[in-house]
Amino acid sequence: MERFRTSFLNIPFLKLLFFVAAFVFAIAFIPFIGSVALVLLPVILFFNGIVNGKVKTSAAFLISFLLLFFLSALLQRNLPAVAIFTMGMAGLLIAQVAARNGSIEKTVIYPSIFIIAAICIYFVYGGSVLSINPWQLVERHIAAAVEENIKLYSQLPFRAEDINFFKDNKQDITNGLTRIFPALVVITATLIVWANILLGKRILGKAGIVLPKFTALNRWKVPEFIIWIFIVSGGLFFVQNKDITFFSSNIFLVTSFIYLLQGLAIVSFFFQKKNVPFFFRYLFYFLIAVQQILMIPIVAIGLFDIWIDFRKYFQKDQATT
Repeated sequence: MERFRTSFLNIPFLKLLFFVAAFVFAIAFIPFIGSVALVLLPVILFFNGIVNGKVKTSAAFLISFLLLFFLSALLQRNLPAVAIFTMGMAGLLIAQVAARNGSIEKTVIYPSIFIIAAICIYFVYGGSVLSINPWQLVERHIAAAVEENIKLYSQLPFRAEDINFFKDNKQDITNGLTRIFPALVVITATLIVWANILLGKRILGKAGIVLPKFTALNRWKVPEFIIWIFIVSGGLFFVQNKDITFFSSNIFLVTSFIYLLQGLAIVSFFFQKKNVPFFFRYLFYFLIAVQQILMIPIVAIGLFDIWIDFRKYFQKDQATT
């Protein structure tokens, strides 16, 4: 196993540069696959930052990004340079914190804050260029996204009644998504970072590299004070004030997402203790992804774990068996 790890650490810089550059250019020039590759860019840099060194990996990414930036200017094409830079730096930040044996909370929070800050800067700068309020730019992007999704649904074999429902309620959908946009940004950024860390942890494990702080992710627990934020933000829904409702709804969604992560950690702990085959584990996670209604009981499990401690119960049940 040590020999396998050493062979990874001896990858020449030019080979690493070629691999990272190929990945970056695939994001920019290959439709659909590029979108998937963009989400996976952090795990590529996270993995290489651990096994090949942070300096070497950072240099390979920055050189690749600069080549893409100059090519974009030369061809006068609107390539997703900002998104690539943001996701790449998030991956390098994950590797930096993990290499210093940082806690899982720091490893998730720091890159997530970086992505959130980049999104905020994008809308503030874009609004100033267009001489409009940043929030108006958010509304424009959401309206365009809703319109594109309606066009996509029109091309799919959906019932005419369902498509007309979306068309008739297009403005309400846009307004609703705009009101919870801050929560959507926080949840999306955290989920991307969390997923890349889990995937990177698994790949590193296959390479014989174990990060001590990541060995017990299925035992992760939400800090106890979060329950009060959850309760207060939920209670503020009953206050008849537009501004208070705006902030409370976004905070409530974010805290619900945090308890969703704890619920998933509990489910993962249960799968491990019961030796559930990986096929059924992935099938369960897939069902959660396609049937979001299943997230509600998972959130409930994470929430009630404060009083029940499901993992302790599972351990006791296994010992009895």
